[in-house]
Amino acid sequence: MVDLSMTQIAKTSSQNDLKNEVSQLKNQNQNLAKKILELEATNTTLMHYLKLAQAARFGSKSEKVTDDEDTPMLPGIGQVFDEASIEVEPKKPAKKRAAQGGRKPLPSTLPRTIITHHIQEDEKICPCGNALHCIGKEESEQLEVIPAQVKVIKNVRLRYGCKACEDTIILAKMPPQALPKTMAGPGLLAHILVSKFDDHLPIYRQSEMWERSGVDLDCTTMGRWVMGCGELLMPLVEHMKKDIVASDSVQADETGVQVMNEKGRKNKSKSFMWVFKTAGDKNSKIVYHYSPSRSTDVISSFLSGFEGYLQSDGYTGYNKFAKTKLGKVISIGCWAHARRKLVEITKVATKKGIAYEAVKLIAELYKIERAAKAEGLNSEEIQVRRQKESKPILEKLKKFLLEHQDAVPPKGLLGVAISYTLKNWPSLIVYLERGDLEIDNNATERCIKPFAVGRKNWLFKGCVKGANASAAIYSLIETAKSCGLNPYDYLRDVFIRLPIKIAAGESLEELLPYNWKPQAI
Repeated sequence: MVDLSMTQIAKTSSQNDLKNEVSQLKNQNQNLAKKILELEATNTTLMHYLKLAQAARFGSKSEKVTDDEDTPMLPGIGQVFDEASIEVEPKKPAKKRAAQGGRKPLPSTLPRTIITHHIQEDEKICPCGNALHCIGKEESEQLEVIPAQVKVIKNVRLRYGCKACEDTIILAKMPPQALPKTMAGPGLLAHILVSKFDDHLPIYRQSEMWERSGVDLDCTTMGRWVMGCGELLMPLVEHMKKDIVASDSVQADETGVQVMNEKGRKNKSKSFMWVFKTAGDKNSKIVYHYSPSRSTDVISSFLSGFEGYLQSDGYTGYNKFAKTKLGKVISIGCWAHARRKLVEITKVATKKGIAYEAVKLIAELYKIERAAKAEGLNSEEIQVRRQKESKPILEKLKKFLLEHQDAVPPKGLLGVAISYTLKNWPSLIVYLERGDLEIDNNATERCIKPFAVGRKNWLFKGCVKGANASAAIYSLIETAKSCGLNPYDYLRDVFIRLPIKIAAGESLEELLPYNWKPQAI
């Protein structure tokens, strides 16, 4: 009996051990299966990033998504984000070349020199023996370029004295100059600034071009002039800053820049050029602002006293600033950035899916915006249309994303894209509130582009003073362009009138780009 009990106990113990072992193996198997799924998801994500890198290097720079079902989406032929391109549509057939002779006429404002061509005297006799006479004419135009004229303006200051007492001597005064005690005239300064900051010609290249004209302008001299101009223009920039803060809708963005010889920082340290502007593409007030920091403090300092809508790319610094204003500042999201994350997925996916359908819905939002602008609707009419047409699409899009949120890996590209869009949803739909608000922050992104293009040429700023000067000059040039002005004409006039107004203590309001009118001749 004892032996049987011991046998049963041993048998039971062995069964329990087997059960425990089986249970452990099942757990191990489940853990391994889970790890396999995680590794597969990680591998898929890494492959997506690889394809994105290939597309960024070798692909087209358009953001358009093809609607052709037979078009494969392969690595290396995808496309990367371009914030200026926002439409999802089939590729349009290439435009036919204009017929010969169908070119646009040359501008009527250009000066014209008329050259009349006659036939030779011996050709004016007809074979019948009679003289030929003019019965008509044919006209054609050529565009010719005359190199810029460089001239020297010699200022002669007359000295007056009294013959009677011979004690009084008066020397004629010159009007206040943009850069006193230099040989730089207002036109030359305007030319240098526009060439550097709008045409992206570094100082050393300009020096070489002047040398070909027989003028010796070394880089050091022109560099000092640029910084001097930046200081001179700063009062205008301060006015523009006040006008931006006084508005009720501001867009902002920032980009990196390297500044040398910055106190307390290594030369390889990354600093930032910020851009703040009033909403819209035209007649915008645009101010560039240099700071070594990307913190919320920069935004708080620049926008001190601002109340209204602040649109950005979703950087947390802007959202933190808005939260400190207790409802006085409302964050507006950027649909271009939300769309970017979804577009990236369509470029690496092997077939169309969730991301593609979401991008199509976003494209409908942009079609509504383009149609409203094409029809010339005012802000009230745009708001009505957005409430009627855009709002249902947004509700449909949100429902669609929520339905698929739990079906995709949260750390994958699609999961991150969906999470980003839903997380920022409250700010993304703010633009529905007013017709004068923008659907995205692309206008500010385009303000960043001139600085980014120039950065490829000059690579870094030599000092903080130079960075601040660049910020001031970019502010005036880009605002002038936004107002439809020729930046050269504007700056040349400013360099003539600004020193005079400063010396006289007069208001500078009329010299701001959005108030400026050329002087009557």
